[in-house]
This record gives sequence, C-alpha cells and structure tokens, in this order.
Amino acid sequence: MPMAWIEALIAINEEIVACERRFQAQCAKVVEKAANGQDAAEDEMLLGSYKISLILVRAHRDSLLADVPTDA
Repeated sequence: MPMAWIEALIAINEEIVACERRFQAQCAKVVEKAANGQDAAEDEMLLGSYKISLILVRAHRDSLLADVPTDA
C-alpha cells in the first residue's frame, strides 16, 4: 500500500477521534444544562452540527478504506 494512503488514513482517524471528543463534550454540556433547567437549544444545534461533521468524516474514512490502493 502506498505511504500516502496510509498517512491519509492515519490523519482521518485522528480527525475522527477529535470529532468524537467534541461530540462527547457537547453531549455532556447539553445534559448538564438540561439537568439545571437551562435552555440548551443552541447547544443542541451545535451538537447536531458536530454529529453531521462526525458522520462526514467517518464517510470519508470509509471511502478511503473501500478504495485501498494495491500498488506501492
């Protein structure tokens, strides 16, 4: 497998981890605000945005994995 493909896969996996961390932190923020009776509407919208970003980054990774180059 070409080194460029491997490096791209590593980079996208690092981005997935970062997106998951943002998503989880935002989940916690929404739960905390809801538990305190605060309006979490804006935080929920941001959570939705983080979810979409995570889905798109995972789709990018999946497309890389589906098209594994075999040449060196």
